[in-house]
Amino acid sequence: MREYRRPVDAGGSKESEAVTMAELDALPLIPRPRHVARHPGEAAVGWLAIEALPDGLSTYRDEIFALAKVVAGTPDLPVLPVTFDRFDGRPEEYTLCIQRDEVRIRATDALAALHAMRTLVDVWDSADGPALPLADIEDGPSFATRGVFVESYAGVDHMDLAEWRRHIDRLAQLKLNTLGVSIYGCWDIHHGQRSEWLFTPLDEFPELRSPRRMVTWDPATEREIEYHYLPRMFEHDFFGDIVCYARERGIDVLPQLGGPGHSTLIPRCLPELSAVDEDGNPTGYGYCVSRTTARDTLTRLIRALARQHLTPNGVRRLHVAGDEYYPIRNVDPDDRTRVVSPYCRCTGCGQLSPGQLLMEYLVLVGQVLAENDITMVHWHDTLVREGVLDDYLDRLDAAGVPEPVIAWWKYNDPVPTPRTDRAESWSCPTTGLAPFLFQLDFGTNIETVLRRGQAAGTSGAFAYSISDPSDHANVAFLADFAWNCDPSEGAASFRRRWARLICPDDPDTAGYVLSMASTITACYPLMMYLLNHVHPLFATTSPDDVPYPDGVLSAFAAPQPALGDVVRQVIETLRDALATMPNGRDVRHWPNPVTAWRNETTRMADTLDLFLAVLDAARQSEPPTEHETAQLASRATALLHLAANSKAPYVAPVALREHWGLIRDIEPVIKRLRDTDGLRPAESWYAWLL
Repeated sequence: MREYRRPVDAGGSKESEAVTMAELDALPLIPRPRHVARHPGEAAVGWLAIEALPDGLSTYRDEIFALAKVVAGTPDLPVLPVTFDRFDGRPEEYTLCIQRDEVRIRATDALAALHAMRTLVDVWDSADGPALPLADIEDGPSFATRGVFVESYAGVDHMDLAEWRRHIDRLAQLKLNTLGVSIYGCWDIHHGQRSEWLFTPLDEFPELRSPRRMVTWDPATEREIEYHYLPRMFEHDFFGDIVCYARERGIDVLPQLGGPGHSTLIPRCLPELSAVDEDGNPTGYGYCVSRTTARDTLTRLIRALARQHLTPNGVRRLHVAGDEYYPIRNVDPDDRTRVVSPYCRCTGCGQLSPGQLLMEYLVLVGQVLAENDITMVHWHDTLVREGVLDDYLDRLDAAGVPEPVIAWWKYNDPVPTPRTDRAESWSCPTTGLAPFLFQLDFGTNIETVLRRGQAAGTSGAFAYSISDPSDHANVAFLADFAWNCDPSEGAASFRRRWARLICPDDPDTAGYVLSMASTITACYPLMMYLLNHVHPLFATTSPDDVPYPDGVLSAFAAPQPALGDVVRQVIETLRDALATMPNGRDVRHWPNPVTAWRNETTRMADTLDLFLAVLDAARQSEPPTEHETAQLASRATALLHLAANSKAPYVAPVALREHWGLIRDIEPVIKRLRDTDGLRPAESWYAWLL
């Protein structure tokens, strides 16, 4: 990991040598600069006048001038000149000096100059009135690589080019410099269909397409609808446009190719490449790495990807996933209970261990990519679990393939300790897992993973995500902690500054409310293993015969442990937080953070409330009256409209699918549960458990 050092001769005053926490908080900037010195007074600004950018700082000239236009008061106010100079230092280091008569920026490289202008915009946004506070800022990042990886998954497949550009603008203003884009990935069966996504069409392989089908709820007609589509990026072939737009804003795009796990589409459509079973039959999951025809097909596939999408767009690194490579159920539509293995059992592959099979795949892909001067990134888990990481790196070295980056990931405790002795390594938390489920606070995961990575010497902070504006706080904390990791108070410091940024009129109350709500939303076991199961997603991945939502409702009706009381406590905590949260302000590029938080918190509380109401109706002594049924229907419709109006347009259909999966079955499930043995009445078995 690259460590920050203060620039030499930065031009700041003596006061900038020692900075207090109050000074850092006085300008609620995220990411938090390394050193801030506030001075009395301010500089009134009519507009900024940028003088010529020196050689080496002009790469992002258009973006710098666009940012300068943001800092504009009224025409009667003075013009404030902005001068740029270079100094020798580490990549992305800069100084920003705001004086009454000028703004001086000194930067080590073009990206540093761009970051300085972004900081100037943040200062402007945090100020009151058409003026800039006088200040000296000296800054530079902790981690060289800072970014998020956007998974190819439900919701993301709806993103059009304009929405990808908005996402890039959000990341860029937070000084992130890497955007991972999954262009191919597959999971098991969800909602009755294979979960497969291909985002980049390959002319040489026209059979590789991933058409989608979705059954969801239409807010315009208030009816169930079904529609069919292709992933937007595939349909309109705009991967190259994403790369270009991101590069102009100082962000490198890192595409990811799933496999040899997480791959059903390619081996099913290209059976000559597929792993085979003991009888020589293609399994449609995983790859053969021994047969000549299979190796030739894999080589053609990677070359086609490089020729059509990577090399023309200047992509010099491919994330060749390699993760979660093991046998799984729920990938065979004809027998969802059958365990399907990605390990090929042909004569050649049958002699290899799972770790050796993975190595053969990665070495072959690496050799093909090396022909095009493209290097690799891998998730760490399977290489480490199978005990082949060192052998694999030795194989690459012997084959003359450049060393890959190893991305060490975990989204709940305990997180791994990365190794940095053999290869460049990145620390990989998450900023969000599924935008159609309940929104989680991943601050603890981000802090733990990055602290452990910093101690081990990793060079990157690269978070798994599925793009959703509701995850703003998580993404902002990732950017904040990756930029300024040492020294730092971590999540505690961030929450205080975040509250000041989004609720400047009452930051203390906002910070308290966020802490209160996080007792729920930051508890991974509670959120992922209990509360999110009120949605049908997890039930639809199970081959069991227990229907949804009958099985979940029955489980929550158990008197011991009292899961229903858990849900009631969650609802009451969330309602209390909602009632206490003050109003907030808009933040550049993002939806209003307080409004987004309220929408997500309300959606969660209302969903759980409706779930308990259905449970109560199913176990009350008399069937629900017509009036009670109408009330349930009204609450359900209001919840659907909340999701439709508050989620991003590309997330809304899949979020509505999850809510509709429960709501459309309310009346039938109440009748089914009542017609059977019924559910036990709600009882309290412990007098002092409140």
